[in-house]
Amino acid sequence: MPSSGPTGLQRQGPRELAKQETRDALIAAGLQAFAEEGLDVPSLDAICSRAGFTRGAFYVHFKDRDDFVVAVMEHVLGGFLDAVIATGDDAHDLERTLDRFVDALGAAATPSAHGGGRVRPVLGGVQLYRLVEAAARSPLIRERLVGILQQAVKRVTRAAGAAQGRSAVRRDIDPQHGAELLVVAALGLIGAIELGVPLDLRAIRRTVATLLYPERSRH
Repeated sequence: MPSSGPTGLQRQGPRELAKQETRDALIAAGLQAFAEEGLDVPSLDAICSRAGFTRGAFYVHFKDRDDFVVAVMEHVLGGFLDAVIATGDDAHDLERTLDRFVDALGAAATPSAHGGGRVRPVLGGVQLYRLVEAAARSPLIRERLVGILQQAVKRVTRAAGAAQGRSAVRRDIDPQHGAELLVVAALGLIGAIELGVPLDLRAIRRTVATLLYPERSRH
């Protein structure tokens, strides 16, 4: 049964809540600035001004710019992974994860009516290639990006293993290797969508399903 006690946020006092709200506001301002100008152009002063706080408030929460970029990256990638990789009662549903991923790519690949025909960034405003560029120059960002992707592999591995336990996925596929392949392929698809490469996402989804569930190719 769920606990009837207060939630984590409810247990926080006014001071802790205010600090969390400040941090969240800075991350939101950074995400907006990065989406508009890239990761390198916006100054910390501009980001703080957009959020309505001072540099002093910034350094309460973040050590430096790279630490801040990591926080923004964790926000966008973590949110994307939570939206795509099934959790809770659906945590072991690999097929649901495939469907959610294709839906997310499809939404990004549909040009916005106000976007001049441009493809939306898949990760909620920050293009994947910008995160990869940042990771190439910063060991801290690279380490955290690798860690996030490793967590994604673990989650997909659990889903694949559980599906094999129900005989819903081919048993001759190693769950971890299959998960690694799916995560790496997902990165490539995100990059292709953000570049505007025309892809038949539903056909790709059917192909992946055929590889995972070969009996479907006989129907």
